[in-house]
Amino acid sequence: MTQFTKGDEIEVTCDGRTVEGVVLIASPNNVSLAIGFEAIFAGHVGMMPIFRHDDGVYRSIIDGKTEVFLQKKVVQ
Repeated sequence: MTQFTKGDEIEVTCDGRTVEGVVLIASPNNVSLAIGFEAIFAGHVGMMPIFRHDDGVYRSIIDGKTEVFLQKKVVQ
């Protein structure tokens, strides 16, 4: 499983769209993150607190349903 740290540049996929973003806050065990992006996903404007569930999928902490997929950006 990918480990994220504060400041990581990421690609955020949610609601069938992918946008660039950044990790704003990361818990030491990577179970919870706050991510920032320039978009609106499921009512989240510009940022979203997310939680990794037992199945390994991150979901919005607010509704527990909105799935969020993250990938670190490749910096060249």
